[in-house]
Amino acid sequence: MSRRRHPGAPWAAALGDDLEQLSPALQDYFGGAPYGAHGIGDGVFTSVGTPRRWLWPLLAVLGRWNVVWPVWEADVPFTIVNVPTPHGLIGVRRFRFAGGDRTMTDRIIWTPRGLRQRLGAGERVVAELRIEPEEGGLRIRSGRVGVRMLGLRFSLPAAWAPRIEVHERTLADGRQHVALTLDLPIVGRAYEYAGAFSYRIEPAAPEVA
Repeated sequence: MSRRRHPGAPWAAALGDDLEQLSPALQDYFGGAPYGAHGIGDGVFTSVGTPRRWLWPLLAVLGRWNVVWPVWEADVPFTIVNVPTPHGLIGVRRFRFAGGDRTMTDRIIWTPRGLRQRLGAGERVVAELRIEPEEGGLRIRSGRVGVRMLGLRFSLPAAWAPRIEVHERTLADGRQHVALTLDLPIVGRAYEYAGAFSYRIEPAAPEVA
């Protein structure tokens, strides 16, 4: 089975033939790794978080879910590991903040209704994803957003839902650049990060019995 046609390669399933519109580096990233391999990225975010400290109590709640954190820092080293599984693509992002490392995990799945991103500890936040190529890069936007609390999962009304937008592109030096913004109704920009990283696909380390 092609590495671009299995449950661990949801981006490729969503893009279909549009995958070929991406730059070669982004084709490697969004095309997915075969089972038994991991995608590994190392880089630096020029900025992470928000300078609007009055939003930090809200972000602290999401921080307990390992989604975002109440910070505003520059030059933050990070790593990302993408692991293809039969149940979707698992992504593990480690941010090396001045006060200590923080890890955000997500799972991307392809369903008959489109792409879904399940975020954070316990996958408490679920977002629909809409994607489109743009000049060799990729634009990713959120649709409906659901939250699981007190054992219940519900969709946020569109008027209350956060709006997430991500732009991925390849720099002249071959590194991948990613920029994410999270906006809230009325509030506006609540969180962001942007930076560049180098990405490679490697065989997964064998498990030790």
